[in-house]
Amino acid sequence: MAVDIKTLFKLENEKLIKYGSLGLGILILLIGLVLVFNPFFQTIGVFVLFLGALMSIIPSSLFAYFNFSKYKAMETDFPRFLRDFAEAKKSGMTFQDSFRSRVHTDYGALNPEIARAAHKLSWGVPFMDVMKSMSERLKYSGIMKRSFTIILEAFNAGGDVSEVVDDLSNDIKVIKGLDDSRKSEMSQQVIMMYFISFLFVAITLMLYNILIPLVSSGLGDVNAFSSSSFGSSGGMEDVSLDYCSLAPFVCSICVPFGFGEGQLCYFEALFFMMAIVQAVVSGIMAGEISEGSAAAGVKHALFLSIVVFIVFIVFG
Repeated sequence: MAVDIKTLFKLENEKLIKYGSLGLGILILLIGLVLVFNPFFQTIGVFVLFLGALMSIIPSSLFAYFNFSKYKAMETDFPRFLRDFAEAKKSGMTFQDSFRSRVHTDYGALNPEIARAAHKLSWGVPFMDVMKSMSERLKYSGIMKRSFTIILEAFNAGGDVSEVVDDLSNDIKVIKGLDDSRKSEMSQQVIMMYFISFLFVAITLMLYNILIPLVSSGLGDVNAFSSSSFGSSGGMEDVSLDYCSLAPFVCSICVPFGFGEGQLCYFEALFFMMAIVQAVVSGIMAGEISEGSAAAGVKHALFLSIVVFIVFIVFG
């Protein structure tokens, strides 16, 4: 039976996902470190380290992204819910009846939370307690949490709560409008982050496929000339360096990914790692610029990383 990935990454599973994946990832990383320092299992060790890093980072990142997306969707319909709730209260209903009357209205991603709160009210739970509980469940949304705090304060002060809720609805609509405007203006910056990432990949591929072979052949000619001119007793040592012996960890990914051999292996593996790091950082920055949250950058980072991987496998 298939499991919806968004259902798996629910708020109730937060600690299980975060701490479970982190603990398992650390265990896999330790196993990978042991294998890496063994010359016979070095390639396997790199894969195990890579798997451990993914296990430590990806589940928590997906949890943050799915919840960010869910709360953004809730915030879209939240002003309309507040306006309808205020209108129902102005018509003469009690707070409990005003809230329960909103259950049959479609508010998108906010529907499950409204239904859950309405059920509590039907069981006789005080309105204040229900609002506090709802505020705690929606704590990842600053807009909704502050709104419930204001509603509770108005309720305690004995003011006109319906007017407060109505004003909140208008204020949130203005805030969301400003956010949408900022997102539209920042879209050019997001495109720039993508352009920079693609340009970096193109430059590294050009270096690997054009410049590095020329430099390597030049060093080979210099070494051949040195050997023929000075002989074994000429006193000149071989100027070439075996980079893979200096950094075996970098070259250990060459065989699994089908990279070059010798010096070319080292440079392509190094460029590949640099491009992956640059893609992840660019993706996170794109999310921070466009949405104001690093969690929103997970989708950008994942997409750019996949593009880098495919490009290096096909054109590397």
